[in-house]
Amino acid sequence: MTKSRILPAHSRRTFLTGAASVLTLSALGMVPPLRAQGAPTTIRYATGGATGPNEMETLIFTDWMQKNVLQGYGRDYLVDMTYTRGTPEAGTLLAAGEADMGTLSFSVFANSIIKETVPGGIKVVADSSREGQPGYHAASFYVLEGSPIKTTEDLRGKRIGINAFGSAVDLMLRAKLAKDGIDPRKDVQIVEVTFANHAAALRAGRIDLGVIILPFWADEIPTGDFRLLFDSSDAFGTFATIFHVATNKFLAEHPAAVRAFLADYVRGLQWFYDPANREKAIALCAELTRASPEKLSYFMTNHDYYRDPNACVSAELIQRPIDGMVEHGFLAQNINVADHFDASYLPGACTA
Repeated sequence: MTKSRILPAHSRRTFLTGAASVLTLSALGMVPPLRAQGAPTTIRYATGGATGPNEMETLIFTDWMQKNVLQGYGRDYLVDMTYTRGTPEAGTLLAAGEADMGTLSFSVFANSIIKETVPGGIKVVADSSREGQPGYHAASFYVLEGSPIKTTEDLRGKRIGINAFGSAVDLMLRAKLAKDGIDPRKDVQIVEVTFANHAAALRAGRIDLGVIILPFWADEIPTGDFRLLFDSSDAFGTFATIFHVATNKFLAEHPAAVRAFLADYVRGLQWFYDPANREKAIALCAELTRASPEKLSYFMTNHDYYRDPNACVSAELIQRPIDGMVEHGFLAQNINVADHFDASYLPGACTA
């Protein structure tokens, strides 16, 4: 009755994708009935490698939200969601024609445009989260509290963990190192470690520097075992880290489904931000992440990553880190983000 796709060794949730599934569950009162004129469009969505609360689509399109908050799900569109290890894998699925929409980092997005990996191209259609926003959390790189590493200069010859080569975290790290005169290709060893294992890898001495992101940050930092070395704002200032994209082919063929999807995304985002829903929002996040509600006190506060409540993002905020990649030699050529950007599918107008 249900279908989901997942790349190996990752958590799993099931999202309805077939008209038969919806008809069966509709009879039980679990989802809205289909439109008379035919089955809703299925959107094959590739996540960027994290689950809620980092990538809000993984929370917004869960079963409870479909039944109680979302208005277009099951009527105007369905979601077939694939969980990946990181945005490079999401980019691969888009390129292979196995996803219609996805969460990409600025680095994967730029390379996809330059190399023309996605047939017909892609466009940015909405915000996901932002780094370096004053007063909000940022992806942070840590050493052990007792480590002799005090500055980036001390990283020469050391092992550094990132989640996936080519990911936003990887590029933030490389840009910061390059700014400080460290060649990330020659002076350090960069290795892939899943986000959930960075703290353990630091304690075990398998890496000397790791990135501890939310929600793991909320568990690990209070232990006092780790010391901050730098964060994402040291690389690019304030910038768009990851965002929603859609293939131009899908936008041309199913614009109404994309608009309905994004309308529900914004509706869900604002539901999670509403103080009146705080208790239930924490409970949903705890259920998905298997974290205790107490550990999620930061969720959707200024201790969390910044998200525009209307899912608006500007081309300039995406252009900023891409310009930095070119400056530090990580891209052979630049792109004009505005040529691959369209916020018109969002339910409200964006001012910037």
